[in-house]
Amino acid sequence: MTMRTRPAEIGDDDLEPSDASVLLQRQIEVLALVAAAAPLKETLDAVIVALEDLMPGARCSILIADATGSALRHGAAPNLPAVYLRSIDGIRPGPKAGSCGTAAFLGKPVVAVDVRTDERWTDYRDAAIHSGLVACWSSPISAPSGEIVGTFAVYHGQPHRPSDREGRLVNRFTYLASVAIEHSRLLGELVESEELFRRSFDDNPLGEALLQLDQRFERVNAAFARLSGYRPDELVGLPLDAVLHVDSGTSTRIQAELLSHAADCVTQQMHLQCKEGQLRPVEATISVIRSREGLPSRLALNLIDLTERLAAEIDRRARHEAEVARQIAEEHSNAKSNLLTSVSHEVRTPLQAIKGFTELLATLDLDAPRRQEALARINFAADHLLDLVTDVLDISRTEAGVLPLHVESVAVDKAVRQVVPLLSSAISDRDVSIRLLIEPGVTVRADRGRLHQILLNIIGNAIRYGRRDGNVCVVATPSPTEVSIEIIDDGPGIAAEYLPRLFTPFARAGGTTGPSAPVDGYGLGLMLAHGLVTAMDGVISAHNSDGGGAVFTIVLPRTDDVSSPRS
Repeated sequence: MTMRTRPAEIGDDDLEPSDASVLLQRQIEVLALVAAAAPLKETLDAVIVALEDLMPGARCSILIADATGSALRHGAAPNLPAVYLRSIDGIRPGPKAGSCGTAAFLGKPVVAVDVRTDERWTDYRDAAIHSGLVACWSSPISAPSGEIVGTFAVYHGQPHRPSDREGRLVNRFTYLASVAIEHSRLLGELVESEELFRRSFDDNPLGEALLQLDQRFERVNAAFARLSGYRPDELVGLPLDAVLHVDSGTSTRIQAELLSHAADCVTQQMHLQCKEGQLRPVEATISVIRSREGLPSRLALNLIDLTERLAAEIDRRARHEAEVARQIAEEHSNAKSNLLTSVSHEVRTPLQAIKGFTELLATLDLDAPRRQEALARINFAADHLLDLVTDVLDISRTEAGVLPLHVESVAVDKAVRQVVPLLSSAISDRDVSIRLLIEPGVTVRADRGRLHQILLNIIGNAIRYGRRDGNVCVVATPSPTEVSIEIIDDGPGIAAEYLPRLFTPFARAGGTTGPSAPVDGYGLGLMLAHGLVTAMDGVISAHNSDGGGAVFTIVLPRTDDVSSPRS
């Protein structure tokens, strides 16, 4: 049981002059042993011998509480029988644990005038009587904190009640024992702490250093020396920035943060200047060490070598980039193959029409109406071929960054209203309603003809891929710097797996579902639209709305009055 009591105060006013003189001399001798860090047993033996000299016929012992405070262990008793000391070694505090165990339990002195009749001595009576011990008076020894750290016992060979003089002497020597025990504990903790620091500092595989407050090295461990290439003694006294590359502004900021309690530690990537001259990337953590008063006394520095980590990261990034490049090259190769296949298919159909109608004109004598129809079919096929070739050339130019543009201020509402009538045939075939939500006067910086081309493609797709008898809505939303044009349909939307590659050549929309899903694909149109928008410093994207339809968004720079050709 742990009890707390106030340590006895030292004073000589209530002692006999002869006792006071001897006590002072003995106290000086004991304190000299304490100051010299003598072994605790030697110091406690001196305390006991001093008291026994002042109390003839008395024999004394000191028991010390173990680390848990649950038992009392032998400390010193130079004149007590060993057999008796063994019997009480490890005694546990309690209400009937002899004089010492009871004193530690109660936290106050316990006097057993005659152990042969004292009920508190039941368990230890025989051992005491066999050792010639009849009376025992024990006082608890308290640390400065008030914690019971041991007991001081005085034995006599006959029944004995302590006098006032003996009580005063025991109080003084109990306090001396308390000083000796507390000093021994503090010294032991200090030695243990020093050993723990030495092991964790010197044997740490990470580079560690202690710095003075002016950021000069005071001590470094072996790992720091190996990392820097310097011997430890070469680093002592050097300023931190002699080996660690950190600009003066950063150094001042770090020290200010640490010393002002703004941060417990500061971690930053730096470079270590090795003795051989090479720079080694490190992660440096600087923390402040404070004194008992809470004032900064030193700085602690920890270094982690990042060389292997950064090399591994560079290697991982290089392998990732190589893999991405390989995938892109493979995708480009596949895209080119698909482009050639699709273009050849698109070219073959109108060519067959031209060839067929040309043979028809050459072999048959057609009347005027049929002749006009054949010529019209030839002309339509030729226009389709021309548009296809133009689209392919435009895609090539956008990828090469050489597409000629005439950038000017274009009114969005006028551009849309000029495009919609061109799609009247498709609108009529699918019975689609077109809604325009565009404020007049909103202008963008764009090539007028290319913007028409983009809108024709996107709005045309919305009509073809939207719901039959449905709606297509065109919304323009201006901001201070740009205009967002959204084309929204109410169709089944675009399958999720096609969205990431929607703007690659001939990406098909066959993933759409529902009764109105078309069978033909997007072709070159979206890829060309993407290239044209990008060439005009804009952005085009697509997603599915919450209602399921597709939403294409074109964002172009807003302007009030721009007219500057660009090629």
